[in-house]
Amino acid sequence: MLILYKPSLEELSFKQDLLADDATMSYNHAYGGCIDFPREKWEKWYEKWLKSNTNQYFYRYLYCEELKCFVGECAYRFDKENSRWYCDVIVHAKYRGRGYGSEALRLLCDSARSYGLTELYDNIAVDNPSIRLFLHNGFTEVGRSEEAILLKKIL
Repeated sequence: MLILYKPSLEELSFKQDLLADDATMSYNHAYGGCIDFPREKWEKWYEKWLKSNTNQYFYRYLYCEELKCFVGECAYRFDKENSRWYCDVIVHAKYRGRGYGSEALRLLCDSARSYGLTELYDNIAVDNPSIRLFLHNGFTEVGRSEEAILLKKIL
């Protein structure tokens, strides 16, 4: 159904639209909702996430072969402060409820495992419905605050 697709610099227009979509970013209301990703930020972001040889960043679009379009994004990055790998999956609101989130997590975990990672984390706002998605896909709760739940998956 989905493949992980490495976008070109020009294809970052999908990321810009994804992050600007109110329905898609409604989960992010605790952190400000939509995220501004203007064209002038693309090149620096692209260099860090897709061209860097540090192996501390991984980013891909979720491409649906059946629909012949991008339906979301996924990523993981190394957080030096906590010495952890954090992951992220965003499925565009208009494509939710079709199993793409679970498939994206599976693909992302497979990719992380192939790069030698042994665990992934995500810090999710307590009222974010995607917590169920992560728990359903093998993540477990390892910490909680009033604002967020820390989830972890052993790869």
